[in-house]
Amino acid sequence: MDKNDPVVQEFIGYWRLSEEMVTKASKEEIVETARILAMQVAHFTRKYGEQELPDFMNFLSASTVDNESVSLLRDGSEAFVGVLATVSGGTLDDPDLPLH
Repeated sequence: MDKNDPVVQEFIGYWRLSEEMVTKASKEEIVETARILAMQVAHFTRKYGEQELPDFMNFLSASTVDNESVSLLRDGSEAFVGVLATVSGGTLDDPDLPLH
């Protein structure tokens, strides 16, 4: 994984931001975020059928990841941050939410 790759940098930024946001979020905001993301998964399952999921626990703890995996991590982190920001009343454009 090339840490200078823009996708890797975005992933790192969203991951750090998600950590900050989780520490500030209430339990109810985290639960609402999980529910919204679960509904999104259910929507895609109905639309495209059941999809095989990778072993995310091993995936998230892997010491090396390929470009496709980094891109998936970035997209997932961005989705989490976006939904949590919406639920908690913030937006991704909020200057108090540094991405990098």
